[in-house]
Amino acid sequence: MRRMLAAALLLGSLATGPATALAIEAGVRAEYWFPTLSGNAQTTTNGLPDTPFDLQGTLGVQDEDFPFGEAFLGVSRFTFRVGYMQPKYEGSSTLTQDFVFNGETFTVSDTIVTRMDVKMFDGQVQFDLLRPSVGVAGFTLGLILQGKLVDGSIAVQSAGTGITTTQDFRVGTPMIGAAAGIGFLKNMIRADARATGMAYSGSHAYEVDAYASFAPFPFVRLQGGYRYFDLEVDESDVLANLTLSGPYVGIQLSY
Repeated sequence: MRRMLAAALLLGSLATGPATALAIEAGVRAEYWFPTLSGNAQTTTNGLPDTPFDLQGTLGVQDEDFPFGEAFLGVSRFTFRVGYMQPKYEGSSTLTQDFVFNGETFTVSDTIVTRMDVKMFDGQVQFDLLRPSVGVAGFTLGLILQGKLVDGSIAVQSAGTGITTTQDFRVGTPMIGAAAGIGFLKNMIRADARATGMAYSGSHAYEVDAYASFAPFPFVRLQGGYRYFDLEVDESDVLANLTLSGPYVGIQLSY
């Protein structure tokens, strides 16, 4: 009889415990980023290196602002996120020396037009290790596992001859990192930061996202922060480094 009673109490605790402890939150973030671009690259054709170049100095690529978005689902101590952004850049310059890109030679004094299109896909899982509360403040400290896919292309066209050549690049990498945050007055005011990265075989990807937020109404959170992204690609046909960094503003809707 005692064993049956103990079993019933155990089953009852399993049935009711998670239901009362389980916290679920879902939402989206829509942000607008004002990053500064820097980068350089070099293509390789038939095993021979082409001309090294700088995105801004050689190709005349200019800074651009663009949106990015994220959807998330929080279940107890886990938070699942998916994100997407698509930076697009254009530029033009007059060459001061011969320029070889993707096996195509552009001669000195030629004006070239460049278009760069990059798509970035992200998936994250965060697990909160610590969530203590002290007075009106609550803290979080967690671990992050992330997968990132970068799919991009650089197209260079001669304004004089119309000759165009395009170099594609793609890199997918797992990343690991940490998240920390602090909230006040039941998270009406918050500050959060996430940092992830991975380096391997001459390539790397590092990302930092730090932001403050304020919830003036239920389900609505205004955000402003700073984001940094550093990507280096070392493949057989292209060696490239791309850095984006700058402030952003946006809004979060959640329930």
